[in-house]
Amino acid sequence: MYSHSRIQTFEQCPRKYKFRYKDKLRTETEGIEAFVGKCVHESLEKLYRDLKLSKMNSLEEILALYESSWEKNWHEKITVVRDGFSPGHYFSLGQDCLRQYYRRYQPFNQGKTLGLEERIEIKLTDAKETYEVQGFIDRLTWIPETATYEIHDYKTGNSLPSQEELDRDRQLALYQLGLMQRWPDARTVKLVWHYLAMDKEFSSTRTTDDLKALERQVIEAIHAIEAEEKRGAWEPHTSRLCEWCEYKPLCPAFKHESAMETLPVNEYLKDSGVQLVKKMADLEEEKADLQAKLQTIDTEQSKIKEALIAFCEKEGLTAVDGPGYRARIKTEEEFKVPRKTEDPFAWELLRTTLKNAGKLEEVSTVNANMLKFALKKGGWEGITVKSILGLVSSTLRKTVSLVKK
Repeated sequence: MYSHSRIQTFEQCPRKYKFRYKDKLRTETEGIEAFVGKCVHESLEKLYRDLKLSKMNSLEEILALYESSWEKNWHEKITVVRDGFSPGHYFSLGQDCLRQYYRRYQPFNQGKTLGLEERIEIKLTDAKETYEVQGFIDRLTWIPETATYEIHDYKTGNSLPSQEELDRDRQLALYQLGLMQRWPDARTVKLVWHYLAMDKEFSSTRTTDDLKALERQVIEAIHAIEAEEKRGAWEPHTSRLCEWCEYKPLCPAFKHESAMETLPVNEYLKDSGVQLVKKMADLEEEKADLQAKLQTIDTEQSKIKEALIAFCEKEGLTAVDGPGYRARIKTEEEFKVPRKTEDPFAWELLRTTLKNAGKLEEVSTVNANMLKFALKKGGWEGITVKSILGLVSSTLRKTVSLVKK
């Protein structure tokens, strides 16, 4: 069975998908951001679950529950990636999230709570097969005044999305599909996100066309996963998210780096992989130096060619003698044809002229070099040549070639 997180994992990194869902590897490490999220979610779930039984927990009780959850579930494998941050910073972040939420929504009478951590199933069908997708809704609410179902999602991250990003969000829209399949009366559905750290609420709605497009998008994503199953490549996609990935020490993109981090310098430098990378880097630097030197030589040669052309024009020469080599100056006519992007009318006129004369295939396209070659080759009627030359411009260009004596 698929889920939004499963599909998202594949899109972020196929190798991570393989580790988690194919190999079913479970690591002991846990990112502190995810840990904070779990503790906050548990606290809010308890708040609303007790409210369904007419018990209003105070803010102090909710914060005490959060602290208890933190202490009970904390373990030494929880990792803090961000430099300069401690577990205490994240503990305080969770407290702030709960305080702000509690004060904003107290007495929590914004609709009737229908479900908490509500499991939802979505069936998606294409021409060949039906796929099952599941998810868990943080809080499902019914607003009787407007006959609206609300799907609520809590976020403890410290970055805010744009409204455009939320309007494209797949997770809650998928849950809406499942809700409408479960309850056909769910004609009006509102998607709601609570960004707790910033005390912000956002919402979005989906049209019928939006949901149809979503179905196609998700089915295509599932097809991509199935295609990768057949290929079996599972290439890692590296990004800034890798810093938070629990499989980083196992990943082919970071496995060697992780192994080298624990070695003393003398052993690190002896590693054959390290030596190969060092040799390649040394050659890359050498190549860059040579390319810079070559560019300098090209610039100097261009200046000398200009000086040779000027010398020959002054002395009335077409060749200049030197020790072991002779420089030859050649004057050629250079065509300039109109470009479609710069002068579309002139370009189309030239193309039509060539086409009507049955010559377009000979020049392949409206190309200056091909046109020049075809005219030099000859065999074209004079009137055709005259028409074409009237649509192009030409200049004389002098070139210098070095010939060994």
